[in-house]
Amino acid sequence: MAIANARHSFFLVAMALTAFAETTWSQPSEPRGAHDREFREAAALEPDLTRGARLYDTCAACHGADGRGTEDGEIPAIAGQHGSVLLNQIIGFRHELRWNQRMRHFTDRHHLADAQDLTDVAAYVASLSRFPATAKGIGDGENLRAGASVYFQHCERCHGPLGQGNLLMSRPRLAGQHYAYLLRQMQETAAAGRPGMDRRHVELMKLLTPEQMRGVADYLSRVSPDLTSTRNR
Repeated sequence: MAIANARHSFFLVAMALTAFAETTWSQPSEPRGAHDREFREAAALEPDLTRGARLYDTCAACHGADGRGTEDGEIPAIAGQHGSVLLNQIIGFRHELRWNQRMRHFTDRHHLADAQDLTDVAAYVASLSRFPATAKGIGDGENLRAGASVYFQHCERCHGPLGQGNLLMSRPRLAGQHYAYLLRQMQETAAAGRPGMDRRHVELMKLLTPEQMRGVADYLSRVSPDLTSTRNR
């Protein structure tokens, strides 16, 4: 079933970039153009999860064999993430649309040589089971209520009421992600440290107070990914 779902998802992913057509990006057009061409090429291929599992061996050194990352938020949970999102982010590191030296190294062409490698490893990670949040992976609850309010006012439309994201729109699953990782990504986005992010998202993050950011991250870290990770993978 997981293999069938992964293959079905990647046939759908080929359509995902149409959602980007009306988005105003925050980085120069040339890196974005190179990214989009590679995305389309990879998304049009049928994934091989057996090959993907072998390719993931390198990734597992940091993300863990189960894709859970680390509870301190240094390494994100990636298991069960939408294939379109994984593909988008992997290629983003290859084209300077995301900044992380370690990820740039492990997503280069020495490790992931071509479009088939990209598709295979992304599909394999998407097929991994999600898992409930742990006590060390959530916030302190101080800003939880305010964060939930902000989320439903500003974030639900794109990421869904349960943080389930959207495969075809390449909107990431946020439910159950580690609190510290979520908070850091919001802070980096507000500080223009995520060049692959669209300007509307950057401007929204700039409007949030530190307390609101902590609250949103706390809310999402507590939402059970088990409710949102078994459909449309």
